Amino acid sequence: MADFDWKKLVAGIAPVLGTALGGPLVGAAVAELGAALLGNRDATEDDLAAALSTGRLGPEQIVAIKQAANALAIRMRELDIDVLKINQAAEDAYLKDVQDARARQVATRDPTPQVILFVLFLLWAGTFSAFYFGTLPADDFVRALIVRAYATVETGLTGAIAYFIGSSRGSKASGDAVRKIAEQAGK
Repeated sequence: MADFDWKKLVAGIAPVLGTALGGPLVGAAVAELGAALLGNRDATEDDLAAALSTGRLGPEQIVAIKQAANALAIRMRELDIDVLKINQAAEDAYLKDVQDARARQVATRDPTPQVILFVLFLLWAGTFSAFYFGTLPADDFVRALIVRAYATVETGLTGAIAYFIGSSRGSKASGDAVRKIAEQAGK
């Protein structure tokens, strides 16, 4: 169960903790979970992952996770921390960064991003063709280097495409906004 995502499990039981685990309040969330599940506020994410790795929780663990969520909410109120404002500030910073990149492109009409996209596409197409039509070397180390180089080019190409057409994060945000509007209209 190496790919088990314990944070999703926690988020399913206590959405407040799930949100905190995915944002800037991860340290506070881990401390509350560690205290509730392991009796140790200094527990690490690895400690929690080991404790929750089976994916099967007993009633005591579920109650402990809910208590940790309540403790985190109380602690945030005591410190006058608004999780929604923090998450909104992070989202605003991300959007400002994206808008700055778009504004720069419009203002300068610099061809460099298009050139980078074109070069990355050629590299990707070339390595993909080599994989499809050619044979990989027998040496495992050389093969691993070639596959790693291909993955690097593919990651760069994905980033270049996201620069021009947006990202799935932006798509998710717009989808969430539309869903929220639809839910409000239905009430």
